[in-house]
Amino acid sequence: MKVQIVIAALTTLLMPVHGDGSTTLRQCAGTLNNRYESSGFLTAEFTQNACSAADGAIDPNLKGNKKCCILLDTDAIRKTFYDSCAAQKDVTFPHYPPVGQPCSLTP
Repeated sequence: MKVQIVIAALTTLLMPVHGDGSTTLRQCAGTLNNRYESSGFLTAEFTQNACSAADGAIDPNLKGNKKCCILLDTDAIRKTFYDSCAAQKDVTFPHYPPVGQPCSLTP
């Protein structure tokens, strides 16, 4: 766990090497009627996949429906994240389409 925190901190510190260095927090949520899929599995999986496609870093402290990707805040990277998010499907939860959105850090 400590190693993940250190990796996330280093990733966040190293990201400012590009452009102006600002970052943004995004997730790819599995939702239906503006409600998360209740187990958190779908949002976590969708976010992980979209984050990897956009070369982001997952915040190791957030899990399930709170899982969040740290991205460089550029139009191209956000587009990659959102495009990857929208392209995902899950056969277990076919009625919960992926929705790219800013992370909600409230409990």
